[in-house]
Amino acid sequence: MDLNKILKISATAGKMILENGGETYRSEDIVSRICETHDATADCFATLSGIMVAATKDNKTLTTVIRIKLRTINLEKVHQINELARNAENYNCDEFMEELKNINSSPRYGILLNFLAHSIAAASFAVVFGGTTKDFWGTLPIGGAIYLLSFSFSKYELNGIFVNTVGGAMSAFLAHYFFHLGLIDNIDKVIIGVLMLLVPGIALTNGIRDIVAGDYMTGMARGTEALLIATSLAVGTGVAISLILGGIF
Repeated sequence: MDLNKILKISATAGKMILENGGETYRSEDIVSRICETHDATADCFATLSGIMVAATKDNKTLTTVIRIKLRTINLEKVHQINELARNAENYNCDEFMEELKNINSSPRYGILLNFLAHSIAAASFAVVFGGTTKDFWGTLPIGGAIYLLSFSFSKYELNGIFVNTVGGAMSAFLAHYFFHLGLIDNIDKVIIGVLMLLVPGIALTNGIRDIVAGDYMTGMARGTEALLIATSLAVGTGVAISLILGGIF
């Protein structure tokens, strides 16, 4: 088996894991697993911003470095790549690369389904935190509006901190106006419910898992990212509430 192809498919699989929200140790494990399946050995070092792979076979070593420029959360793709790597012996390199391309191009859930999911999740969180039935129904459109905001900004690849700052402010403004329209009973419960959509839970969880796995640098980076996102939510919401209380809006 051509070592160059082995290196390419293993590095591509590791890159896709990182791009879709997987842990760094999972990315490194998949690279090693794929290389071992094709009778090669691999040394891999993955971070949030890049992956380096050195593959060796028959006393020949090739190395590649791939920059990770865009990260999102798509655990379905992470699962599919993981399953593909576990069955790598059933594919040659060309077939494996074709499967990776199919996974990478597979469509995400539709806009309507995402809109409904965000709406129901936000409304449910509002009730969990002590909201009323009226708060549930009033939170539905606000949760949907936050999803549309995030979806619109994602097309322009804007910084996540900026998106979450705007999202936090938007949730506070909408909750304020819905309260004055009589559509909700508790502004605070509605705001908290909507903010739960933007809380970086997966980033924080993956950061802890990376630290437990011994990858302290990536774990701290994920933790810092989660802290900055949480801070941006607080800033956006706080500024909006201050403007509302100051009578500006």
